Amino acid sequence: MNFGSDLGNGLGAEMQAYLDKTLLTNISENTVFDKYATMQRGLPLKSSKEIRFDKWIRMADLYLANNINQKFTGNVIDADTNTDEETLQNVPVGEYNNFVLAEGSSGASKSQMKLIKQTANVFVIGDWMPYTEEMEMFHNRWSIAETAKQMGELAGLIVDGYYRDLYVNGAGHSQTLASDIGAATFTTAVRQTTVALRLSGAKEISSLMTSSPNYGTVPVRTRYIMVAHTVAIEAMRSNADFVPVEQYRTGREIDGEEGTIGECIVIGNPNAPLVEVTAGNYTTDVIIFGKDHTAHIPVRGKNATNFIYQGIGSAGSSDALKRVGTAGWKSWLGAKVLYPERLGTINVEFAF
Repeated sequence: MNFGSDLGNGLGAEMQAYLDKTLLTNISENTVFDKYATMQRGLPLKSSKEIRFDKWIRMADLYLANNINQKFTGNVIDADTNTDEETLQNVPVGEYNNFVLAEGSSGASKSQMKLIKQTANVFVIGDWMPYTEEMEMFHNRWSIAETAKQMGELAGLIVDGYYRDLYVNGAGHSQTLASDIGAATFTTAVRQTTVALRLSGAKEISSLMTSSPNYGTVPVRTRYIMVAHTVAIEAMRSNADFVPVEQYRTGREIDGEEGTIGECIVIGNPNAPLVEVTAGNYTTDVIIFGKDHTAHIPVRGKNATNFIYQGIGSAGSSDALKRVGTAGWKSWLGAKVLYPERLGTINVEFAF
């Protein structure tokens, strides 16, 4: 007896569409960090696996670059390394005099425009598992649909980890604290980071995509988003400045919303960074950001994520008795932090 098709995928278009939807739904329910990358690009087809992102450097940044307090941001002004999109804009006293036009004169040019071209490689990611004729025949609880569901859950966590690491490694503002997350020094670090983001041009969060594949939005009342590990948030509750969500939210809560601290709405995520230093002692990277800091290819795009099924007997000569098949998933990823100055991290210790 032969289960599946000797030619490979014998599911048919309707069943394939159902399994793709099952996979995609479960990926959507388990990915959060990718939804914070609000600048989307299409998957480049038949051109190159390298995707290009164009980024304008503001005219104000270029003109006022020499007036920046570099110690405030920790950034470096260097046109050769494309890090001259600086922060902390301030027009010096009397600067308007440089723009006054003398009678009969067109003055001197002071304006310029600059476009930085940045690239990221698109790569394929995925996994698969074998299944046997015994599993299909005798294990009555096993099904291809359940396999697609569980693979979607795993894929969601893996894809989420990619974006999480992208933000942590690409943040333009970072602090390291030796103090506890419940201490007042953490609140101070949060305030310093949010001020730096604001002066860096970080856009406020006015809406946040939910974990639904339908991309619904809900209002956000605070200025920025903070994402922290679920365990870290429990330790954060001892901070005098932490306000639990039940004390202020009367309407619909944002997925994972735990409370606020400073200008940040706090989102809990069990896939956020967490390192156990010793038993009961941890370090974590708390991520703070607004919107429009990262551009990416969404995993929810057409043909960007697929469930792959090969029926029993599809392995050819290596499966002469037609006893083995495979089921798997694959997706295309590509992203770039275009504006590091709109991302901040605080590495902090805590005990739990």
